[in-house]
Amino acid sequence: MASAEVKTKSVPLLAVRGPSAVQLVTSPAHQDDITKVAVFDIENCRLTCFSRSGHQFIIATKDDIQVYCCNTRQVLYTLPKRRINAMEYSPQDTYLMLFEPFTTVAGEEEKPNLTIYKSNTGELIASYIHKKQSDWAPIWSNNEAVFGRMQTNQVWFYEPPNFERYVNRLSIEGLQMYSLGKSNAPYTIATFIKGKKGIPDCVRLLSYPDLKATIASKSFFNFDHVNMKWNFKGTAILVLCSTDMSENSYYGDTILQHLNRNGDSSNIQLSKAGPIYSMEWSPVADEFIVVYGFMPSKATVFNAKCDVAWELSSGAKNAAYYSFDGLHLALCGFGNVAGNIEIWHMKERKRISQIEALDTTHFQWCYDNYHFITATTAPRLRVKNGFKVWRLTGELVYEYKTGENQELWQVLWQPGTYERGQKAPIKAEDGSAPGKPKAAAAYRPPHLRQTTRQIPKLHEDVTAKPATSHPPRVAKPGGVEELFTGDLEKDKKIKTAHKKLQQIKGLKERLANGDKLEVDQLEKIKRENELIEELETLRL
Repeated sequence: MASAEVKTKSVPLLAVRGPSAVQLVTSPAHQDDITKVAVFDIENCRLTCFSRSGHQFIIATKDDIQVYCCNTRQVLYTLPKRRINAMEYSPQDTYLMLFEPFTTVAGEEEKPNLTIYKSNTGELIASYIHKKQSDWAPIWSNNEAVFGRMQTNQVWFYEPPNFERYVNRLSIEGLQMYSLGKSNAPYTIATFIKGKKGIPDCVRLLSYPDLKATIASKSFFNFDHVNMKWNFKGTAILVLCSTDMSENSYYGDTILQHLNRNGDSSNIQLSKAGPIYSMEWSPVADEFIVVYGFMPSKATVFNAKCDVAWELSSGAKNAAYYSFDGLHLALCGFGNVAGNIEIWHMKERKRISQIEALDTTHFQWCYDNYHFITATTAPRLRVKNGFKVWRLTGELVYEYKTGENQELWQVLWQPGTYERGQKAPIKAEDGSAPGKPKAAAAYRPPHLRQTTRQIPKLHEDVTAKPATSHPPRVAKPGGVEELFTGDLEKDKKIKTAHKKLQQIKGLKERLANGDKLEVDQLEKIKRENELIEELETLRL
Protein backbone atom coordinates (compact mmCIF):
# COMPACT_ATOMS: atom_id res chain seq x y z
CA MET A 1 0.00 0.00 0.00
CA ALA A 2 1.67 3.22 -1.12
CA SER A 3 2.19 5.83 1.56
CA ALA A 4 0.47 8.54 -0.52
CA GLU A 5 -2.91 6.79 -0.70
CA VAL A 6 -4.35 8.23 2.51
CA LYS A 7 -3.38 11.24 4.57
CA THR A 8 -2.08 10.62 8.04
CA LYS A 9 -4.26 11.68 10.97
CA SER A 10 -3.25 14.89 12.76
CA VAL A 11 -2.99 13.17 16.16
CA PRO A 12 -0.95 9.95 16.46
CA LEU A 13 -2.35 6.86 18.09
CA LEU A 14 -0.79 4.82 20.85
CA ALA A 15 -1.17 1.03 20.85
CA VAL A 16 -1.29 -0.53 24.33
CA ARG A 17 -1.22 -4.34 24.66
CA GLY A 18 -1.86 -6.29 27.86
CA PRO A 19 -3.02 -9.77 28.95
CA SER A 20 -6.73 -9.05 28.49
CA ALA A 21 -7.03 -6.52 25.65
CA VAL A 22 -5.40 -4.38 22.98
CA GLN A 23 -6.32 -0.69 22.87
CA LEU A 24 -5.71 2.08 20.38
CA VAL A 25 -5.87 5.48 22.11
CA THR A 26 -5.13 9.04 21.02
CA SER A 27 -1.70 10.40 21.92
CA PRO A 28 -1.45 11.59 25.55
CA ALA A 29 1.02 14.23 24.32
CA HIS A 30 -1.46 15.85 21.91
CA GLN A 31 -4.79 15.89 23.74
CA ASP A 32 -5.85 16.60 27.31
CA ASP A 33 -8.59 13.97 27.15
CA ILE A 34 -7.40 10.61 25.87
CA THR A 35 -9.90 8.94 23.53
CA LYS A 36 -10.16 5.19 23.07
CA VAL A 37 -10.27 4.76 19.29
CA ALA A 38 -10.57 0.99 19.34
CA VAL A 39 -10.63 -1.73 21.99
CA PHE A 40 -9.98 -5.35 21.05
CA ASP A 41 -11.03 -7.69 23.84
CA ILE A 42 -8.45 -10.32 23.03
CA GLU A 43 -6.86 -12.37 25.77
CA ASN A 44 -3.15 -13.16 25.52
CA CYS A 45 -2.67 -11.39 22.20
CA ARG A 46 0.59 -12.66 20.74
CA LEU A 47 1.77 -9.77 18.55
CA THR A 48 0.82 -6.30 17.35
CA CYS A 49 2.51 -3.85 14.99
CA PHE A 50 1.88 -0.78 12.85
CA SER A 51 2.67 -0.60 9.16
CA ARG A 52 5.68 1.58 8.28
CA SER A 53 3.43 4.44 7.17
CA GLY A 54 1.11 4.04 10.15
CA HIS A 55 -2.00 3.43 8.06
CA GLN A 56 -2.54 -0.14 9.24
CA PHE A 57 -2.40 -1.94 12.58
CA ILE A 58 -2.12 -5.72 12.89
CA ILE A 59 -3.28 -7.91 15.76
CA ALA A 60 -2.27 -11.57 16.00
CA THR A 61 -4.84 -13.54 18.00
CA LYS A 62 -4.90 -17.24 18.81
CA ASP A 63 -7.36 -17.77 15.93
CA ASP A 64 -6.42 -15.33 13.16
CA ILE A 65 -4.69 -12.15 12.02
CA GLN A 66 -6.78 -8.95 12.04
CA VAL A 67 -5.67 -6.04 9.85
CA TYR A 68 -7.14 -2.74 11.06
CA CYS A 69 -7.20 0.52 9.05
CA CYS A 70 -6.22 3.46 11.27
CA ASN A 71 -7.83 5.98 8.91
CA THR A 72 -11.28 4.44 8.44
CA ARG A 73 -11.02 2.78 11.87
CA GLN A 74 -12.43 -0.47 10.52
CA VAL A 75 -11.05 -3.99 10.24
CA LEU A 76 -9.99 -4.37 6.60
CA TYR A 77 -9.71 -8.15 6.54
CA THR A 78 -8.68 -11.19 8.57
CA LEU A 79 -6.27 -13.98 7.71
CA PRO A 80 -6.73 -17.56 9.01
CA LYS A 81 -3.30 -17.80 10.62
CA ARG A 82 -3.11 -19.14 14.18
CA ARG A 83 0.56 -19.62 15.07
CA ILE A 84 2.23 -16.45 13.81
CA ASN A 85 5.52 -15.68 15.60
CA ALA A 86 6.70 -12.69 13.55
CA MET A 87 5.29 -10.20 11.05
CA GLU A 88 6.69 -7.33 9.03
CA TYR A 89 5.83 -4.91 6.20
CA SER A 90 7.89 -4.24 3.09
CA PRO A 91 9.56 -0.77 2.91
CA GLN A 92 6.68 0.87 0.98
CA ASP A 93 3.93 -1.07 2.82
CA THR A 94 2.95 -2.88 -0.38
CA TYR A 95 3.37 -6.35 1.12
CA LEU A 96 2.70 -7.95 4.49
CA MET A 97 4.95 -10.85 5.51
CA LEU A 98 4.01 -13.44 8.15
CA PHE A 99 6.11 -16.21 9.71
CA GLU A 100 4.99 -19.23 11.72
CA PRO A 101 7.27 -21.92 13.19
CA PHE A 102 8.26 -24.66 10.78
CA THR A 103 6.80 -28.08 11.66
CA THR A 104 6.64 -31.44 9.97
CA VAL A 105 4.15 -34.30 10.20
CA ALA A 106 5.28 -37.85 9.49
CA GLY A 107 4.05 -39.04 6.13
CA GLU A 108 3.01 -35.56 4.94
CA GLU A 109 4.72 -33.04 2.70
CA GLU A 110 6.39 -30.00 4.24
CA LYS A 111 4.06 -27.00 4.30
CA PRO A 112 5.08 -23.38 3.61
CA ASN A 113 5.41 -21.29 6.78
CA LEU A 114 6.51 -17.93 5.30
CA THR A 115 3.71 -16.13 3.48
CA ILE A 116 3.52 -12.79 1.64
CA TYR A 117 0.22 -10.92 1.15
CA LYS A 118 -0.90 -7.77 -0.64
CA SER A 119 -1.32 -5.45 2.35
CA ASN A 120 -4.33 -3.51 1.06
CA THR A 121 -6.44 -6.54 0.08
CA GLY A 122 -5.03 -9.54 1.96
CA GLU A 123 -4.44 -11.41 -1.32
CA LEU A 124 -1.88 -14.23 -0.98
CA ILE A 125 1.07 -13.45 -3.27
CA ALA A 126 3.68 -16.07 -2.36
CA SER A 127 4.50 -18.76 0.20
CA TYR A 128 7.83 -20.40 1.02
CA ILE A 129 9.37 -22.93 3.38
CA HIS A 130 11.80 -21.33 5.83
CA LYS A 131 13.07 -23.34 8.79
CA LYS A 132 14.99 -20.77 10.90
CA GLN A 133 13.23 -17.89 12.63
CA SER A 134 16.44 -15.89 13.21
CA ASP A 135 16.67 -14.87 9.53
CA TRP A 136 13.10 -15.40 8.39
CA ALA A 137 12.29 -11.91 7.04
CA PRO A 138 13.06 -11.25 3.36
CA ILE A 139 15.27 -8.15 2.99
CA TRP A 140 14.00 -5.64 0.43
CA SER A 141 15.53 -2.80 -1.51
CA ASN A 142 14.04 0.55 -0.52
CA ASN A 143 12.02 0.79 -3.76
CA GLU A 144 10.79 -2.85 -3.43
CA ALA A 145 12.31 -3.73 -6.81
CA VAL A 146 14.22 -6.69 -5.36
CA PHE A 147 14.26 -8.78 -2.18
CA GLY A 148 16.45 -11.61 -0.94
CA ARG A 149 15.76 -14.79 1.06
CA MET A 150 18.45 -16.52 3.11
CA GLN A 151 19.14 -20.18 2.39
CA THR A 152 21.97 -22.48 3.54
CA ASN A 153 25.18 -20.79 2.26
CA GLN A 154 23.05 -18.92 -0.29
CA VAL A 155 20.82 -15.91 -0.87
CA TRP A 156 18.05 -16.13 -3.46
CA PHE A 157 16.99 -12.84 -5.02
CA TYR A 158 13.52 -12.19 -6.43
CA GLU A 159 12.25 -9.25 -8.50
CA PRO A 160 8.50 -8.62 -8.00
CA PRO A 161 6.01 -9.25 -9.41
CA ASN A 162 7.85 -12.53 -10.06
CA PHE A 163 7.65 -14.31 -6.69
CA GLU A 164 7.80 -17.89 -7.98
CA ARG A 165 11.37 -18.17 -9.22
CA TYR A 166 14.50 -16.37 -8.04
CA VAL A 167 16.28 -14.37 -10.75
CA ASN A 168 19.71 -14.25 -9.13
CA ARG A 169 21.61 -16.25 -6.56
CA LEU A 170 24.59 -15.57 -4.30
CA SER A 171 26.39 -18.73 -3.17
CA ILE A 172 29.35 -18.58 -0.72
CA GLU A 173 30.64 -21.38 1.49
CA GLY A 174 30.17 -20.38 5.13
CA LEU A 175 27.66 -17.57 4.41
CA GLN A 176 25.90 -16.83 7.71
CA MET A 177 24.22 -13.47 7.20
CA TYR A 178 23.58 -10.77 4.62
CA SER A 179 22.13 -7.27 4.49
CA LEU A 180 20.90 -5.09 1.63
CA GLY A 181 21.63 -1.35 1.66
CA LYS A 182 18.76 1.11 1.16
CA SER A 183 20.29 2.77 -1.90
CA ASN A 184 19.13 3.04 -5.48
CA ALA A 185 20.35 0.56 -8.09
CA PRO A 186 22.99 -0.80 -8.31
CA TYR A 187 22.33 -2.10 -4.80
CA THR A 188 25.05 -2.89 -2.27
CA ILE A 189 24.98 -6.17 -0.37
CA ALA A 190 26.95 -6.93 2.81
CA THR A 191 27.74 -10.56 3.63
CA PHE A 192 29.20 -12.23 6.73
CA ILE A 193 31.19 -15.39 5.98
CA LYS A 194 32.26 -17.67 8.83
CA GLY A 195 35.79 -19.01 8.44
CA LYS A 196 37.10 -22.44 9.39
CA LYS A 197 40.40 -24.35 9.74
CA GLY A 198 42.59 -21.28 10.10
CA ILE A 199 40.65 -19.19 7.58
CA PRO A 200 39.45 -15.92 9.20
CA ASP A 201 35.86 -14.70 9.31
CA CYS A 202 35.10 -12.06 6.71
CA VAL A 203 32.63 -9.29 5.87
CA ARG A 204 32.37 -8.43 2.16
CA LEU A 205 30.52 -5.78 0.20
CA LEU A 206 29.17 -6.86 -3.18
CA SER A 207 27.17 -5.14 -5.91
CA TYR A 208 23.80 -6.39 -7.17
CA PRO A 209 23.08 -7.77 -9.74
CA ASP A 210 26.76 -8.52 -10.55
CA LEU A 211 27.55 -10.37 -7.26
CA LYS A 212 31.03 -11.31 -8.48
CA ALA A 213 33.43 -8.48 -7.74
CA THR A 214 34.15 -7.65 -4.07
CA ILE A 215 33.85 -3.91 -3.42
CA ALA A 216 35.37 -3.97 0.08
CA SER A 217 36.19 -6.59 2.70
CA LYS A 218 37.37 -6.93 6.29
CA SER A 219 38.67 -10.05 8.05
CA PHE A 220 38.79 -11.01 11.73
CA PHE A 221 39.16 -14.08 13.97
CA ASN A 222 37.17 -15.74 16.76
CA PHE A 223 33.94 -13.74 16.95
CA ASP A 224 30.57 -15.36 17.58
CA HIS A 225 28.09 -12.69 16.49
CA VAL A 226 27.88 -9.95 13.88
CA ASN A 227 25.47 -7.01 13.76
CA MET A 228 25.25 -4.81 10.65
CA LYS A 229 23.76 -1.32 10.29
CA TRP A 230 23.64 0.78 7.10
CA ASN A 231 23.71 4.55 6.90
CA PHE A 232 20.60 6.29 5.58
CA LYS A 233 21.97 6.39 2.01
CA GLY A 234 22.93 2.71 1.91
CA THR A 235 26.52 3.58 0.97
CA ALA A 236 28.37 2.67 4.22
CA ILE A 237 27.89 0.03 6.88
CA LEU A 238 28.95 -0.51 10.50
CA VAL A 239 29.78 -4.07 11.53
CA LEU A 240 29.83 -4.91 15.23
CA CYS A 241 31.63 -8.18 15.98
CA SER A 242 31.26 -9.70 19.44
CA THR A 243 31.97 -12.80 21.51
CA ASP A 244 29.88 -14.15 24.38
CA MET A 245 32.88 -14.40 26.74
CA SER A 246 36.63 -14.01 26.51
CA GLU A 247 39.81 -14.30 28.56
CA ASN A 248 39.89 -10.52 28.93
CA SER A 249 36.32 -9.83 30.01
CA TYR A 250 33.20 -11.51 31.34
CA TYR A 251 31.27 -9.41 28.80
CA GLY A 252 33.28 -10.78 25.89
CA ASP A 253 35.25 -8.87 23.27
CA THR A 254 33.85 -6.45 20.71
CA ILE A 255 35.27 -4.64 17.70
CA LEU A 256 33.59 -2.17 15.36
CA GLN A 257 34.38 -1.97 11.67
CA HIS A 258 33.39 0.43 8.91
CA LEU A 259 33.09 -0.40 5.21
CA ASN A 260 31.77 1.74 2.36
CA ARG A 261 30.88 1.45 -1.32
CA ASN A 262 34.06 3.29 -2.35
CA GLY A 263 36.10 0.27 -1.28
CA ASP A 264 37.39 1.68 2.01
CA SER A 265 37.40 -0.39 5.21
CA SER A 266 38.76 0.38 8.66
CA ASN A 267 38.54 -0.46 12.35
CA ILE A 268 36.92 2.22 14.50
CA GLN A 269 39.50 3.37 17.04
CA LEU A 270 37.88 3.79 20.46
CA SER A 271 39.59 5.70 23.28
CA LYS A 272 38.42 3.48 26.16
CA ALA A 273 38.64 -0.25 26.75
CA GLY A 274 35.49 -2.26 27.34
CA PRO A 275 32.39 -3.53 25.54
CA ILE A 276 30.51 -1.67 22.81
CA TYR A 277 26.92 -1.22 23.97
CA SER A 278 25.32 0.68 21.11
CA MET A 279 26.05 2.01 17.61
CA GLU A 280 23.58 4.14 15.67
CA TRP A 281 23.69 6.05 12.38
CA SER A 282 22.13 9.47 12.15
CA PRO A 283 18.92 9.19 10.08
CA VAL A 284 19.79 12.36 8.11
CA ALA A 285 23.59 12.85 8.25
CA ASP A 286 26.61 10.72 7.41
CA GLU A 287 27.73 10.35 11.03
CA PHE A 288 27.25 7.77 13.76
CA ILE A 289 27.47 7.49 17.53
CA VAL A 290 29.10 4.71 19.57
CA VAL A 291 28.52 4.06 23.29
CA TYR A 292 31.39 2.01 24.68
CA GLY A 293 33.85 1.31 27.50
CA PHE A 294 33.70 0.04 31.05
CA MET A 295 31.45 2.12 33.28
CA PRO A 296 31.35 5.07 33.31
CA SER A 297 31.05 4.58 29.56
CA LYS A 298 31.86 7.09 26.81
CA ALA A 299 29.70 8.27 23.90
CA THR A 300 31.49 9.51 20.78
CA VAL A 301 30.18 10.84 17.48
CA PHE A 302 32.26 9.91 14.40
CA ASN A 303 32.11 11.48 10.93
CA ALA A 304 32.04 9.70 7.55
CA LYS A 305 35.85 9.30 7.63
CA CYS A 306 35.63 7.56 11.03
CA ASP A 307 37.33 10.50 12.74
CA VAL A 308 36.05 11.74 16.09
CA ALA A 309 33.63 14.63 15.48
CA TRP A 310 32.85 15.31 19.15
CA GLU A 311 32.29 13.53 22.45
CA LEU A 312 29.26 13.59 24.70
CA SER A 313 29.47 13.30 28.48
CA SER A 314 30.67 10.13 30.20
CA GLY A 315 28.37 8.28 32.58
CA ALA A 316 26.32 5.16 33.24
CA LYS A 317 24.93 4.90 29.68
CA ASN A 318 24.47 1.90 27.39
CA ALA A 319 22.04 2.97 24.64
CA ALA A 320 21.52 5.80 22.14
CA TYR A 321 18.41 6.71 20.12
CA TYR A 322 18.21 9.38 17.38
CA SER A 323 14.94 11.22 16.86
CA PHE A 324 13.49 10.60 13.40
CA ASP A 325 14.60 14.03 12.14
CA GLY A 326 18.13 13.44 13.47
CA LEU A 327 18.08 16.72 15.39
CA HIS A 328 18.09 15.21 18.88
CA LEU A 329 19.66 12.18 20.54
CA ALA A 330 18.61 10.33 23.68
CA LEU A 331 21.61 8.94 25.56
CA CYS A 332 20.28 6.38 28.03
CA GLY A 333 21.24 3.99 30.79
CA PHE A 334 18.83 1.05 31.00
CA GLY A 335 18.90 -2.54 32.20
CA ASN A 336 21.56 -3.11 34.82
CA VAL A 337 22.40 0.60 35.10
CA ALA A 338 20.30 3.45 36.50
CA GLY A 339 17.47 4.67 34.28
CA ASN A 340 18.97 8.05 33.41
CA ILE A 341 18.23 9.78 30.09
CA GLU A 342 20.09 12.73 28.58
CA ILE A 343 18.68 14.58 25.56
CA TRP A 344 21.28 16.22 23.31
CA HIS A 345 20.88 18.76 20.52
CA MET A 346 23.07 17.35 17.73
CA LYS A 347 23.58 20.57 15.74
CA GLU A 348 24.30 22.79 18.72
CA ARG A 349 26.26 19.99 20.42
CA LYS A 350 24.83 20.58 23.87
CA ARG A 351 22.74 18.74 26.43
CA ILE A 352 19.27 20.24 26.78
CA SER A 353 17.71 18.04 29.48
CA GLN A 354 18.34 15.21 31.90
CA ILE A 355 15.67 13.00 33.47
CA GLU A 356 15.39 9.90 35.63
CA ALA A 357 13.19 7.03 34.40
CA LEU A 358 13.84 4.02 36.61
CA ASP A 359 13.07 0.43 35.54
CA THR A 360 12.67 1.39 31.87
CA THR A 361 12.47 -1.62 29.53
CA HIS A 362 11.21 0.17 26.39
CA PHE A 363 12.08 3.54 24.83
CA GLN A 364 10.63 5.05 21.65
CA TRP A 365 10.59 8.52 20.10
CA CYS A 366 7.23 9.89 19.03
CA TYR A 367 7.02 10.73 15.34
CA ASP A 368 6.46 14.41 16.17
CA ASN A 369 10.19 14.42 17.15
CA TYR A 370 9.32 16.29 20.34
CA HIS A 371 8.07 13.59 22.71
CA PHE A 372 9.21 10.12 23.67
CA ILE A 373 7.85 7.26 25.74
CA THR A 374 9.46 5.15 28.47
CA ALA A 375 7.73 1.97 29.62
CA THR A 376 8.16 -0.80 32.16
CA THR A 377 6.78 -3.97 30.58
CA ALA A 378 6.47 -7.69 31.25
CA PRO A 379 8.01 -10.20 31.01
CA ARG A 380 11.21 -8.16 31.57
CA LEU A 381 9.70 -6.74 34.78
CA ARG A 382 6.40 -7.94 36.21
CA VAL A 383 5.92 -5.28 38.89
CA LYS A 384 5.22 -1.55 38.65
CA ASN A 385 4.31 -1.83 34.97
CA GLY A 386 3.22 1.29 33.10
CA PHE A 387 4.45 4.01 30.76
CA LYS A 388 5.34 7.71 30.78
CA VAL A 389 5.29 10.29 28.01
CA TRP A 390 7.97 13.00 28.15
CA ARG A 391 8.92 16.16 26.30
CA LEU A 392 12.49 16.29 25.07
CA THR A 393 12.96 19.32 27.32
CA GLY A 394 12.53 17.01 30.31
CA GLU A 395 8.90 17.61 31.39
CA LEU A 396 6.61 14.66 32.16
CA VAL A 397 3.39 14.99 30.14
CA TYR A 398 1.50 11.80 31.01
CA GLU A 399 1.86 8.77 33.26
CA TYR A 400 -0.08 5.52 33.29
CA LYS A 401 0.30 2.85 36.00
CA THR A 402 -1.22 -0.62 35.89
CA GLY A 403 -3.16 -1.91 38.86
CA GLU A 404 -1.66 -4.20 41.45
CA ASN A 405 -0.63 -7.59 40.00
CA GLN A 406 -1.48 -6.38 36.47
CA GLU A 407 0.94 -6.41 33.54
CA LEU A 408 1.68 -4.27 30.50
CA TRP A 409 3.18 -6.07 27.53
CA GLN A 410 3.74 -3.50 24.78
CA VAL A 411 3.36 0.21 23.93
CA LEU A 412 3.85 1.54 20.37
CA TRP A 413 3.57 4.94 18.68
CA GLN A 414 1.78 5.16 15.34
CA PRO A 415 4.25 6.13 12.56
CA GLY A 416 3.50 9.21 10.46
CA THR A 417 4.10 12.95 10.23
CA TYR A 418 2.63 15.00 13.06
CA GLU A 419 2.79 18.44 14.57
CA ARG A 420 4.22 18.87 18.06
CA GLY A 421 1.85 18.13 20.88
CA GLN A 422 1.37 21.01 23.32
CA LYS A 423 -0.18 19.33 26.34
CA ALA A 424 0.85 20.98 29.64
CA PRO A 425 3.38 19.03 31.73
CA ILE A 426 2.52 17.30 35.01
CA LYS A 427 3.55 18.86 38.31
CA ALA A 428 4.27 16.89 41.48
CA GLU A 429 2.44 17.62 44.72
CA ASP A 430 5.33 19.77 45.94
CA GLY A 431 5.31 21.74 42.67
CA SER A 432 8.50 20.15 41.33
CA ALA A 433 8.84 18.48 37.95
CA PRO A 434 8.72 14.64 38.15
CA GLY A 435 11.70 12.78 36.78
CA LYS A 436 14.29 15.46 37.50
CA PRO A 437 17.43 13.91 39.05
CA LYS A 438 17.64 14.82 42.74
CA ALA A 439 20.74 15.39 44.80
CA ALA A 440 21.64 12.43 47.00
CA ALA A 441 20.29 12.89 50.54
CA ALA A 442 22.04 11.86 53.74
CA TYR A 443 21.62 8.18 54.55
CA ARG A 444 18.85 7.29 56.98
CA PRO A 445 18.50 3.77 58.40
CA PRO A 446 15.32 1.95 57.28
CA HIS A 447 13.69 2.11 60.75
CA LEU A 448 13.97 5.95 60.76
CA ARG A 449 12.83 6.72 57.20
CA GLN A 450 9.14 7.14 58.08
CA THR A 451 9.79 9.23 61.22
CA THR A 452 11.10 12.68 62.08
CA ARG A 453 13.54 11.38 64.66
CA GLN A 454 17.07 12.62 64.34
CA ILE A 455 19.84 10.17 63.60
CA PRO A 456 21.91 9.84 66.80
CA LYS A 457 25.47 11.08 66.48
CA LEU A 458 28.42 9.03 67.57
CA HIS A 459 30.51 10.38 70.46
CA GLU A 460 28.36 13.49 71.03
CA ASP A 461 30.11 14.10 74.38
CA VAL A 462 33.59 14.06 72.92
CA THR A 463 35.05 17.47 72.17
CA ALA A 464 36.47 17.68 68.70
CA LYS A 465 40.23 18.09 68.66
CA PRO A 466 41.60 21.12 66.83
CA ALA A 467 43.37 20.35 63.61
CA THR A 468 47.12 20.24 64.00
CA SER A 469 49.43 21.61 61.37
CA HIS A 470 52.28 19.41 60.22
CA PRO A 471 55.67 20.86 59.33
CA PRO A 472 56.60 20.65 55.67
CA ARG A 473 58.38 17.51 54.61
CA VAL A 474 62.18 17.82 54.46
CA ALA A 475 64.09 15.68 52.06
CA LYS A 476 66.39 13.13 53.69
CA PRO A 477 70.13 13.62 53.04
CA GLY A 478 71.15 11.37 50.21
CA GLY A 479 67.53 10.66 49.24
CA VAL A 480 66.12 10.97 45.73
CA GLU A 481 64.21 14.16 46.71
CA GLU A 482 67.50 16.06 46.86
CA LEU A 483 68.01 15.37 43.14
CA PHE A 484 64.64 16.76 41.99
CA THR A 485 64.60 19.82 39.72
CA GLY A 486 60.97 20.87 39.99
CA ASP A 487 60.20 19.77 36.42
CA LEU A 488 57.60 16.98 36.64
CA GLU A 489 58.80 15.03 33.58
CA LYS A 490 62.49 15.32 34.54
CA ASP A 491 61.80 14.35 38.13
CA LYS A 492 59.98 11.25 36.97
CA LYS A 493 63.01 10.16 34.90
CA ILE A 494 65.36 11.03 37.78
CA LYS A 495 63.35 8.85 40.13
CA THR A 496 63.50 5.93 37.67
CA ALA A 497 67.26 6.27 37.13
CA HIS A 498 67.90 6.57 40.87
CA LYS A 499 65.86 3.40 41.50
CA LYS A 500 67.93 1.47 38.96
CA LEU A 501 71.18 2.69 40.52
CA GLN A 502 69.98 1.52 43.94
CA GLN A 503 69.28 -1.90 42.44
CA ILE A 504 72.77 -1.99 40.90
CA LYS A 505 74.27 -1.07 44.28
CA GLY A 506 72.53 -4.07 45.85
CA LEU A 507 73.67 -6.38 43.04
CA LYS A 508 77.31 -5.29 43.46
CA GLU A 509 77.12 -6.03 47.18
CA ARG A 510 75.82 -9.53 46.44
CA LEU A 511 78.61 -10.04 43.90
CA ALA A 512 81.20 -8.97 46.49
CA ASN A 513 79.77 -11.52 48.95
CA GLY A 514 80.33 -14.30 46.40
CA ASP A 515 76.75 -14.71 45.20
CA LYS A 516 76.21 -15.98 41.65
CA LEU A 517 74.21 -13.52 39.55
CA GLU A 518 72.08 -14.09 36.45
CA VAL A 519 73.20 -12.86 33.03
CA ASP A 520 70.61 -10.06 32.93
CA GLN A 521 71.73 -8.90 36.41
CA LEU A 522 75.34 -8.67 35.23
CA GLU A 523 74.17 -6.70 32.20
CA LYS A 524 72.34 -4.29 34.52
CA ILE A 525 75.61 -3.67 36.48
CA LYS A 526 77.39 -2.76 33.21
CA ARG A 527 74.85 0.09 32.69
CA GLU A 528 75.85 1.84 35.93
CA ASN A 529 78.03 4.51 34.27
CA GLU A 530 75.39 5.13 31.61
CA LEU A 531 72.73 5.72 34.28
CA ILE A 532 75.03 8.06 36.26
CA GLU A 533 75.64 10.16 33.12
CA GLU A 534 71.88 10.23 32.42
CA LEU A 535 71.23 11.38 35.98
CA GLU A 536 73.78 14.19 35.74
CA THR A 537 72.31 15.35 32.41
CA LEU A 538 68.79 15.46 33.85
CA ARG A 539 69.96 17.59 36.80
CA LEU A 540 71.38 20.31 34.53
